[in-house]
Amino acid sequence: MTVCEEMGAWAAGLRLGDVPERVRERARLQVASILAAGSAGQAAARPFARVAPDGPVGEVYAGAAASMAHDWDDYLYMGHTGHSAVWAARAFAGEDGERAAVAQIAGDEVGGRLGAALLLGPHNGQFWSSIHCAAGAVAAGVALGLDGPRLAHALAIALYQPPYGLWPGFMGPDSKLLTAAEPAGAGARAALLAADGVRGALDVVEDPRGLLAQLSFAPRPALLGALGQVWLTDTLAFKPHPGCAYLQAAVEAALTAGAAADEVEAVDVEAGWLTVEMERLGLRGGWTPVGVGFSVARSVAVALVAGRLTHAELDPDWLRAHRSEVEALAARVSVRHDWELTLRTVRGAADAGASLRDVPLRAWPRVARRARESGMAPGGLDLRSLARRPG
Repeated sequence: MTVCEEMGAWAAGLRLGDVPERVRERARLQVASILAAGSAGQAAARPFARVAPDGPVGEVYAGAAASMAHDWDDYLYMGHTGHSAVWAARAFAGEDGERAAVAQIAGDEVGGRLGAALLLGPHNGQFWSSIHCAAGAVAAGVALGLDGPRLAHALAIALYQPPYGLWPGFMGPDSKLLTAAEPAGAGARAALLAADGVRGALDVVEDPRGLLAQLSFAPRPALLGALGQVWLTDTLAFKPHPGCAYLQAAVEAALTAGAAADEVEAVDVEAGWLTVEMERLGLRGGWTPVGVGFSVARSVAVALVAGRLTHAELDPDWLRAHRSEVEALAARVSVRHDWELTLRTVRGAADAGASLRDVPLRAWPRVARRARESGMAPGGLDLRSLARRPG
C-alpha cells in the first residue's frame, strides 16, 4: 500500500472508542484553544473572511486565518495542526460531535506525521503549510464519511500541489494569515472532490519526484507510520500568551517579576538556541503583530508596559500608540544563548524518544548544503564556549 492508502484506510476505520481517553481530552482542549484563538483573531482576519467562499470550505478558510492571526495556537509533535484539523472537522461534521472528534484527531495524527517527515527541509514549525493540506483533507474526509479508498484519493489530491511559502510573506505582513488558510481550504476541497469520484496520484508522497523528495532535504518516511499506536494528539501543548512557543517562558517571567516598566533598567534573557534563532529571524518582522510574536525582546517589552500580553496588545493601533515606550524598553532586553538550556532541549527530546537515527550519515552533507542554499544557515553558535563548560 502507498502512504496515502495506509493513512486513508486507518483514518476511515478510526472510531472514538479506539482513542485513549487522555488523547480525547487533549483534543477537547485543542478545540477550546483554536476557537478562542479564532475569536481573538476575528478582527485581524476580517478581510480574509470577506473573500472566503460560501459553505464549509469557506468556514475552514476563514477560521484558519483567524486562529493564525496572533500565534495563540496549539502545537503537537510536529506541527500546528489545529488550524486545519479543528476547523475542517467542525465544518463538515455538522452537529455530530463524535464524528467531529474522530475527524479532528485523524487530521492531527496525519498532519503531525507529515511535519515530522519534513523536519529537515526548507520549512519548519508554523511555516509547515503543506501539513494543512493533509490534515484538512483527512479531517474533512472523515467528517464526510469517506471510505478508505476515497480518503486516500482526498490525500493524494490535496498533496498534488502543496504550498511552498516564502519567508518575506510569513515574517511580518498580513499575508502570514494565509499560511494555514489556503492549504486547509485546499485539503477540504480535495475531500469534496474525492467524494465525487475524482482520483489523485496515490504515490504522491513517496514517489522519487513526490512530496518527500521535493519538500525535504532528507526524506523521513519512517515517521509516517505507527498510526493508532503512537498518538501525536497526546503531545498537544497550549500557549498562555500569544506568540511563538519559544518566548512564553520569558514573558511569564517578566509578568511575575512584579516590576513596573519604568522601574526596569535592563532585562537579560538566557535562552536555548531555538529561542535565540527565533529572535534573529524575527528581526525583519518589525513592530507588527507577527514581529512582536516572534521576538522575546518585543514581547517582554509589550508585556511590561501593558502589564499583560494578549491579542489586544498586538492590535496595530495599540502598537502604534505605545511604539516609543515599548521600543525603548525592548532595546534594553538582551537575549543570550545558554548552552545548558540548548543541551536540556536536546536531552528532553531524546528522553521522549525523538531521534534522527533514521537519517543516514551520507545524507547530512546534502542537508547542510541545501539548508545553506535555501538561506537557512543558522546564526553562529560559539562551540568554544561549549568546550569550556565544566563537566
